[in-house]
Amino acid sequence: MDTVPKSIEPVTHPHLWRWLTEFGTIEIGPCHQTHSFIRVLDEGGMIWKGRRSYRSLDAALADAEAGVAKWMRDELGIKAATHT
Repeated sequence: MDTVPKSIEPVTHPHLWRWLTEFGTIEIGPCHQTHSFIRVLDEGGMIWKGRRSYRSLDAALADAEAGVAKWMRDELGIKAATHT
């Protein structure tokens, strides 16, 4: 992994930021059970999992951002994450 972001910002990762502040958690690191490096969970379990590996942490977060955006759109009807 290249660099480690200091935080998930609402400007760069709006859906992940909203997820963390309103809905659930994100796990980052290899998981042998799910064969994924990054996972997004709510109180009911995993709603999205990424690939086994990524070239960088930024790439993993970008993939999770897209996955959470799709899930929010499909499951919650949220078309765009906003912050105030």
